[in-house]
This record gives sequence, structure tokens and C-alpha cells, in this order.
Amino acid sequence: MLGFDRSSSAKTRNNQKHQPDSLDHWKGFQHMLTQTLDQELILMPAQRSCADWSTLYDRYNDLHRIEELRQQNRELQGRVEELDVFARTVAHDLKGSLGSLSGFATVLREDYAELSAEQREECLDHLVHSAYKLNNVVDELLLLAEIRKTDVVLEPLYMASIVAEARERLAPMIETYKAEIVLPAEWPIAEGHDSWLEEVWINYLSNAIKYGSRPPRVELGAEMQPDGMVRFWVRDNGRGLTLDEQARLFKPFTRLETVRADGHGLGLSVVQRIVDKLGGQVGVESVPGQGSIFSFTLHGCQL
Repeated sequence: MLGFDRSSSAKTRNNQKHQPDSLDHWKGFQHMLTQTLDQELILMPAQRSCADWSTLYDRYNDLHRIEELRQQNRELQGRVEELDVFARTVAHDLKGSLGSLSGFATVLREDYAELSAEQREECLDHLVHSAYKLNNVVDELLLLAEIRKTDVVLEPLYMASIVAEARERLAPMIETYKAEIVLPAEWPIAEGHDSWLEEVWINYLSNAIKYGSRPPRVELGAEMQPDGMVRFWVRDNGRGLTLDEQARLFKPFTRLETVRADGHGLGLSVVQRIVDKLGGQVGVESVPGQGSIFSFTLHGCQL
């Protein structure tokens, strides 16, 4: 133990504000002393005045504040880099959809008389699809803002109804791809926020359909884990992913198209932010040639 000059009790009382206010802080102070002071100071603390100790403790606090500033700077740099990737991702999505809108609108305006009824219908379909993608980008941006700012109250989830809503919204895609969706007989009860979880399922299901074999077969499931978490998962019958591809999927704003062709948007980044906010984790398991399983966990609960 470090000692103090008993004759300096009054000064000690005046300098109590310099004393460590917690055990962890005190240990940090001791560690700094061990690393920076000479052996004589450690062995003969009684010869040091409270003013000496006050100066040393102020020095420790200065070093502590410098380290905190360095940590804040590292975190800020990470956020700047993330925002840079985010801006490029959004710009790419918006530019692609706007380019498609502009292109097909120009064809209709300039060549309308020469186009057959079937060709006009095809152009209109492309316009609607591009408008839908633009709307989806805006929805994802609004959802990201909501996730960052909103503190939600976790409530029991009726996952069967949430998945049904997600399937309803994806009905045109399911019909186009002739996808087979396999559901479990029952769902474990977990806690979360139903509208956010609907977005998670939409992202996982749409990716499984888009990147599955033809026709795609998508299986959903869930199981209670020993730690009290519930693991929900989506298995596709696609080509699978290498370990390197898996490692890149959930990095901030990584696009699926950097891994597989024709990907879109902020999807998996949104999924990760939602699940993180709800206290769970996302995951992926895959073997090339054997499809992929995308999963997320939530806290289980009893009704």
C-alpha cells in the first residue's frame, strides 16, 4: 500500500478531490506510478507531501484523458470511413435506379409510335421496378435513422404473423421466381420489435430467393439455445459462399453484389444494426455448392 505523511492530514483533506474515486481508478493510478516513478518514490512514500501526490495524480488524469481522446478519435475515424462507404453505396443505388428510369422514359417519349404494345408494356414494367427500388432505398435510409435514434421496448413476438407479413410483401417476387417457402410447424417465442423484424425477414428471404437455385427452395426455422437466446434461420439452395465471402457480408454497408451478381442495397447492414439494437447477433454458415444459412438471434421469453 502506498502511504502518506500523517502530519499532513489537513492538506490531505484539502486534496481529497485528487484521490481516486473508484477501485479501478485507484488501480490505474498505482499502475501509472509503477511504470513512471523511480523506486525511491515507491519505497518511501511518507517523505512525499500531499502536494506531490496531487501533482502525480493530476498527471495520471491528464494521461487518462489523452488516452480517452485517442480512443474517441479512433472511433470517429471509423465512423467517417463507414459514412464514406455508406454514401457511395446509396449513390450507387440511386444512380442505377434513376438511370433506368431516365432510359426507359426516354425510349417511350422518343420511340413511342414505333414500339409495339408489348414493348411499351415492357418499358412500363421497367419504370415501375426502378421506382420501386428507389422507394426501397428511401425506406432503408429512414429505417437506419430510426434504428439509430429510437429506443424500443422489447415485446413478445408472434413470429408466424411477422413472417406472413414479410411473405405478403414479397408475393410478386415469390411468384416470379416460383420459389418454394418451407415453414416450421411452430415458432419459439422471442422478444423484439415486430416492424423491425419484418424487415430482417424480408432481407433474408429476398436474398435466399434471388440467389437460390432455379427454382429456389427456401427453408425457415428456429430453435431455443442453451443460453436462453432463440436462433432464427433461413436456408437457401444456392451455390454457397466461401469463407472469404462470408467474412465480407456483414461488414458495414458491404454490398451483396461485391460477392454475388445483381445485389442491391444496404440490406445486410440494416439487418445487423436491427439485431444488434435488439441484443442479438447475426450469422452465416455456408459450404460452396451446398447453399447458405443466414441466421439471427433474439432473447427468448415465456408468455
